Amino acid sequence: MADPATRRRILALHTHPEDGSPFWLERMGRLGLDRESMIREPERVPPLTAEELRGVPVEGFLPRRLRDDPPYLITADTSGFSGLPVTTVFTEGEFHAGFVAPFVRQAEAVGFPLRRNWLWAGPSGPHAIGKAVRAILRHVGGMDPFAVDFDPRWYRCLPAESMSSKRYFEHVSEQVLGLLSRQRVEVIFSTPPVIAMLAERMSSGVREGILGVHYGGMGLAAAEYARLRAAFPRAVHLHGYGNSLFGMFPEVGFSEAGIEYGTESARLDITVVRRDGDRLLPCAVGERGQVMMSRFDASVLLLNMVQEDWAMRTEGGILDPGRETAHLPGKLLY
Repeated sequence: MADPATRRRILALHTHPEDGSPFWLERMGRLGLDRESMIREPERVPPLTAEELRGVPVEGFLPRRLRDDPPYLITADTSGFSGLPVTTVFTEGEFHAGFVAPFVRQAEAVGFPLRRNWLWAGPSGPHAIGKAVRAILRHVGGMDPFAVDFDPRWYRCLPAESMSSKRYFEHVSEQVLGLLSRQRVEVIFSTPPVIAMLAERMSSGVREGILGVHYGGMGLAAAEYARLRAAFPRAVHLHGYGNSLFGMFPEVGFSEAGIEYGTESARLDITVVRRDGDRLLPCAVGERGQVMMSRFDASVLLLNMVQEDWAMRTEGGILDPGRETAHLPGKLLY
């Protein structure tokens, strides 16, 4: 949970009558929100929806001091899986805290190889995930990853199981396999479907040379994750959950019940909630409900944004997040 002093400072910044962020000043006026009440009890502010954020330029989220004299800012888009993408922004320090530090901490804790040759197969932009891999390697003193661009938006535009979708995936697969045939790679970072393809098409000897596998972009069922872990027997495996609006949360445990993700953060509140009429109530440990996130950054304030994912609350995070219905399979996570 975000530090209480940080929460108050960020709320005061974004809700200042003259210098606050245009988005929040407009929303406060529209909903009749009281500034002091928001600062005192942000959990009582009506939940944000993605629809409210769609089409808002990044300047709309920034308080005046970041609009008038902006530092270097990092932009990112959400996946666009369920509608018009939402554009967001981070200062360099916020991006590090959201996407770099959580992964590096957990990687160091479990012995994930960092300063090795990485292969990244995924989007170069505008998703945060492609920017995060390079920021991670710069931070640990590694080399820029060998990379194959995979545009998930275009892939999802193609009819499922169509010849065009199969040709595009094969185009990506051939590039990945060609790179592996001529270059020593010890860490793979990609989506589960790409890693599954590699598990099937790489020789056992080459797979045994992989020392780390980091999964992002999509959820992964426990049985499939167990199969992929067995396919790369010498590798340390880490799955990441999250999204471009908030950050990433690393895997901290795995069992037949699914993957558990740690959600401790100094700038985010991650809760699991259940609906009781018009109210959202926090779930108890072991109870399943919807994931709700709040972000307290100088660049962007997001309060009580209920995600489409459901998960079980654990002592230190969430377990097995995913959709309750299958109408949007393969949601982009991180």
